[in-house]
Amino acid sequence: MYIYGRWIVIPLIGAFIGWVTNVLAIRLLFRPHRPFQFLFWTFQGLIPKRRAEIAANVARVVDKDLLPLGEVLEHLRTPALEEKITELVVEVARRRLTERLPSFIPAGLKEAASKTIEETLRREIPPALEELEGELTSSISSFSLGDLVAEKINKLDLHQVENLIVEVAGRELRYIELLGGVLGFFIGLVQAFVAGR
Repeated sequence: MYIYGRWIVIPLIGAFIGWVTNVLAIRLLFRPHRPFQFLFWTFQGLIPKRRAEIAANVARVVDKDLLPLGEVLEHLRTPALEEKITELVVEVARRRLTERLPSFIPAGLKEAASKTIEETLRREIPPALEELEGELTSSISSFSLGDLVAEKINKLDLHQVENLIVEVAGRELRYIELLGGVLGFFIGLVQAFVAGR
């Protein structure tokens, strides 16, 4: 009876210890939120303690790898968007011209002026947008999407940061907890085998 119990009890205890250890390790990533002094040691969750550093690293990754400003501007400059901007400018110019020209000017002359302005705008807007993009790129070279992300992360309450991470990686964190139990179970089997020799 003892021999069979050893093959069940020791692996189950190992599984429980492995699972509890991983659950505690994951919880200690987030807690305690505020530094806690115990004798000579100060305890604080890894994420709350290194929050600013994590936010800075996320900002660097966003700027360098995920959303470099040049690529963002490149994606914004599409033929469809360029066409939409051109149509908007032409429509506004046409409307303003007809509103501002005095009523004694013949309709044919108004139409000719409107056509000339429209043709000029359609010809000049694409190069002007390209020039504007170049100026915009050079003038906002110090702008950083990553800094905005870092600022947002640093402004979040620690409970919100924890909820955000758990929401994004909740399933993976549960797998880590279960994996601790599985590994503990197999370690328990090895211990039962060694104890039986």
